[in-house]
Amino acid sequence: MSQEARVLFANDAFYAAFAGRDPDAMDAVWSEREPVLCVHPGWPPLDGRDEVLSSWRRILSGPSPPKIRCVGPSARLLTDELAVVLCFEVLEQGTLAASNLFRLENGVWRMVHHHASPAQLPPGLEDEARRERSIQ
Repeated sequence: MSQEARVLFANDAFYAAFAGRDPDAMDAVWSEREPVLCVHPGWPPLDGRDEVLSSWRRILSGPSPPKIRCVGPSARLLTDELAVVLCFEVLEQGTLAASNLFRLENGVWRMVHHHASPAQLPPGLEDEARRERSIQ
């Protein structure tokens, strides 16, 4: 399996933890060694593992956490130990563009940064997003 495929697998684990409302799985996705950062739409930037994971626990345990699907992910290795995934997050109320930064940690790709903000889908992904919204 290529490193890009492994990074995409780590990205899938992030969205599976989100969709499954699983705080333990979300914890396992994030780096334990590197500093982590997160920017949720409409939130101030979060700095540090404790602050980031606390935000995810609040989101995942809320009365109506957003239903989310990742579409159009693409991975790019920046160095041998650093990679980014660019993708779109499809929610019932709209679409977000996301960048997810991963660091290779003890042989496993772990998230060190997540940023999502409102965006429009490119024309090639509109049909896929419509299908994803109908599944939710």
